[in-house]
Parts: sequence; C-alpha cells; structure tokens
Amino acid sequence: MTTPKNRTCLARLPGGELQVLTEKDLHKIDALRAKAEHVVWLDIATPTAEDLDLLRDEFSVHPLALEDLEKRNQRPKIDTYAEQQIIVCYEVLPTTKREAAFDLSELHVFAGPGYVVSVHWEASPAIDEVTKRFRDRPDAVARTPGTLLYTILDSVVDGYFPLLDKLTDKIEDLEDKILAGKRATGTLRTILALKRHLLELRRTISPLRDVANALLRRDLPLVDDLSAPYFQDLYDHLIRVLDQLDLQRDLLASALEANLSVTSNNLNAIMKRLTAFTVILMVPTLIAGIYGMNFHAMPELRWPLGYPLALGAMLVTMVGAAIFFKRKDWF
Repeated sequence: MTTPKNRTCLARLPGGELQVLTEKDLHKIDALRAKAEHVVWLDIATPTAEDLDLLRDEFSVHPLALEDLEKRNQRPKIDTYAEQQIIVCYEVLPTTKREAAFDLSELHVFAGPGYVVSVHWEASPAIDEVTKRFRDRPDAVARTPGTLLYTILDSVVDGYFPLLDKLTDKIEDLEDKILAGKRATGTLRTILALKRHLLELRRTISPLRDVANALLRRDLPLVDDLSAPYFQDLYDHLIRVLDQLDLQRDLLASALEANLSVTSNNLNAIMKRLTAFTVILMVPTLIAGIYGMNFHAMPELRWPLGYPLALGAMLVTMVGAAIFFKRKDWF
C-alpha cells in the first residue's frame, strides 16, 4: 500500500541520495531520523486523527502543538519544546472570492533533530515547489533540518511579492483615475477595501518577522553556522515585505486624500455653475417682476415698444452675465 495522498514522506540519506517512504515505512521514521546525517521530511495535507497519532508516536510532538493543529487559526508564532520548534505561518493563495484580493492558508512546520514536518489544509504552491526541489536536489535543499526549514519558509515569503506587486498596480491605477478627475463609482469603497487587505497582510507578516528574528538568535540547535546566513536572508525578505506594505499604506492614504480633494473640487465646480446660472436667471426675473407689478403710474406700460425693449434688456443682461462668468471660468 502506498502513502495516502494527504501524506508525502521524503528522506535525504548521508550521501545526498533521495529515499521516498511509503505507508509501510512510516513506522521507521523514528529510527531513520535518529541516524546521523539523515533528514526526513513528512508533509501532511488536511491531517486526520491517524495523522495526529503518527506525529505523536514518530516525532513526539508536544500535546499543545497537537491541540493547535486541531483548533487551527493560530497566530503566526514559534513555540519551542524539548529539541523541537513549531512554527506557524500563513501562505498567500489565489482567491476564488470576488470581494477578496487573496486567501491565506495556515501552515504548521515542526522541526527537530533529523526531521521536518509540514501540515496544511489547502493546496500549497510553496510546499509543491519545495517538494519538487527536494526530489531534484535533496542534498542542496535538505542538507540539514535547518536548511529545509529555511527553504519552506523562504518559499512561503516569496509568495508575498507577486501579491504586493498586484496590489501596487491596483493602487497606481486608482491614483491615475483619481488624478485624471474620473469620478468612478466605488472609488472610496475600493480604497477602504485595499486598506483592509494591507492591514490583514501586515497582521500576518509582522509576527513572522519576529519568528525569523527568534531563529537568528542562534540559541536554537536547529540553526547552525551553515543555515544561519539563510535565515538572515529570510529576515531581510520579510523586512522588504513590511517596508513595501508601509509604503502602500502611505500611498493609499495619499490616494484617499486626493480622492476627497477631487470630490471637493468637483462639488465646488458644480456650486459655481449653479451660482452662475442662478445669477443669469435672476436678472430677467427681476425685470419681469418689476413690470409685473401692474401699477397704474408706470409710464413704460404705455410705450408701444415697451414689451420688446423689456425682452431685449433681459437678453442683453443674460448674455452679458454669461460672458462674465465664462471669462471667470465658472462654467
């Protein structure tokens, strides 16, 4: 019987050879990882009760870590138990939801002497990429458990950059529309949605920076002199991601202010036009009102040309007011 589809177990042997463990070999993991220069990687998708028993029996995973697996929705963090580190992080996935810009997939990574275990509940492009690299070059990817852990986390972090580029393109397109004076419907809603996405990303990535910083302290046996520079590179990538997030938040704040300014300017322009039309119409209304009072002592009422003169006065004043406001650029 082969390994179930939700499990993939690979091992790097001392000579750099690859060994694929089947279902009947999984009970040997404990003995295999205890051998010198052996690195075992077990990946579990959508863990079952049987998988949790396997983690407990073969890897001596702490009960609190197993409880985190059952409850899920954990904050990105690193927990250290006896010779074992448990890291929780989140991978960015393409979304199928129209209102969302991305989906986040929870990933738990267990690392200890001679082994790394990854557990996730969604299809993971990062894990798929590391699996392919492990099969192609096991000696480069899994020279030590620390280098394998770095490879997994680095693949997760690299997935943030395409999303950030996509969000940057959206923000720049939004800025161009605002500065062009296009009053697109839903502009404010789009800005607030993007701010919410950036805040969610920062809440996810910021603790992961603390995780990388904890790994860099070198007080963990998992991080040796060989893997320490790689974790420094991981930390630098996370700093770049957070800096880009902060920059995008500033750009969105500027876009929001620009949108409010454009909206205010458009409202002012409308009010100027309404004011100009009101003044233009007030003059003939005034003339018509004066001669509509019907007093007997109004000599103009008896003029043969009084009516056309009144209409002419109305026309001249309206045209004059229109020319005046046009020169003032009120409409």
